[in-house]
Amino acid sequence: MIETALMVKGMFKLPLRRFKGFLHSVFTLMNVLLKSLKSTCINNVLEDHKS
Repeated sequence: MIETALMVKGMFKLPLRRFKGFLHSVFTLMNVLLKSLKSTCINNVLEDHKS
């Protein structure tokens, strides 16, 4: 899930805060009861991918 989210973030070139809002909107439109990922979780994965 996180890798897919990062791929979408890269495709739309969104800053992290806007990306979280984008995910929340997508989940709402799909009527899916999920919450968007926490910033710390996304940042940790980003750091792992950079190294």
